[in-house]
Amino acid sequence: MRVIAKRSTVLMTAAVLGLVLAIGFAQKPVAAQSSDQKVEQAFKNIKALNGQPADMLNPTMVFFEASLGVGCPFCHDDDANKRDIDSKPQKLIARQMIEMVNSVNKTTFHGARQVTCFTCHQGRSTPIGVPNVTNSPLPPALGEDYIASLPPPPAVPAAVTVNQVIDKYVAALGNVQQVASLDAVGTVTQRRPGRDFPSQQIEIFSKAPGMGLTVTHAGQNDNLLSYGATAGWARAGQTAPRDLRKAEADGAMLEDPYNLPAHLKQMLLEPKMDRPERIRGGRDVYVITAKTRNLPKVQAYFEKETGMLARLVYYNDTVFGQYPTQIEYRDYRDVGGRKVPYQWVISQTRNREFTYAMQTVKAAAIDDVKFAKPSASSR
Repeated sequence: MRVIAKRSTVLMTAAVLGLVLAIGFAQKPVAAQSSDQKVEQAFKNIKALNGQPADMLNPTMVFFEASLGVGCPFCHDDDANKRDIDSKPQKLIARQMIEMVNSVNKTTFHGARQVTCFTCHQGRSTPIGVPNVTNSPLPPALGEDYIASLPPPPAVPAAVTVNQVIDKYVAALGNVQQVASLDAVGTVTQRRPGRDFPSQQIEIFSKAPGMGLTVTHAGQNDNLLSYGATAGWARAGQTAPRDLRKAEADGAMLEDPYNLPAHLKQMLLEPKMDRPERIRGGRDVYVITAKTRNLPKVQAYFEKETGMLARLVYYNDTVFGQYPTQIEYRDYRDVGGRKVPYQWVISQTRNREFTYAMQTVKAAAIDDVKFAKPSASSR
């Protein structure tokens, strides 16, 4: 089921949404429907539900409406007297989706009705194909009337450029080039709903333009993660070090808040201004959407007023879809004339959230050897 659901995230989006529209809904001028009539005997232009009882058509339409949060005109002609004609592409898509859902249930669940429109749509006309990070609610499923009542989304700013936004961010930080190497000591605390974890001591070494090392003290062992300009490595306790996956290395670079100003502009490929948003705390932000060499999507949120980076979200790609990791920055303080965050929160899928809280952050001269991958024999 998981494979099919993932493979059909986009298809199911259209699919179950197509389900709503799958049937030509104009009734023939008959006085009444007998319980043994078939759908095609009582209604016109039936192509996907042939052989089903005619008495089931109206309840089926109600189920489609409830599953997608829409009404009849979403798939059928706006003229109630022409509901049987194929005037909208959604109805054609719906027929394909009915066949797909029937095939899924037949081949995967031995004919049992396990997958329905609601399986993917959950009351939305377009299914959600990307997992949400913890503490980030999904869009409400309140139907098409609610969606139509919302104000139009803000336009992409035409007078503001990507370079202007990033340059303002770097300028707002202060002496980034003069304070290019930092040593931070603090704690990281993992939280999951209903479960508490003890805080762990952590130390972060960052050296511009592109080297970082995070040391997490886990009991008697240290877990290490390091990145460089082109690659990275990790070691868990006394195990042999391993190379980071390419996307993992890009993620490590984006998660280092101290080195980010030095390489953000270089990391973001094909950046463009996106629609501005209002995020937690009522802050209005500019949004830049881009990708990196190994990550399909990155979104950076900069406060309009101060220029500071408030949030960054990057997406990992998989065989079946993408999933996000979100970083929110808090408690900026001055270190040697440069503003740095003393706290940030990394929210993942799987209901995992990590709060980083630094006790000290200081400028420090760091030798490049600090970031070198240890040999297996050094365990």
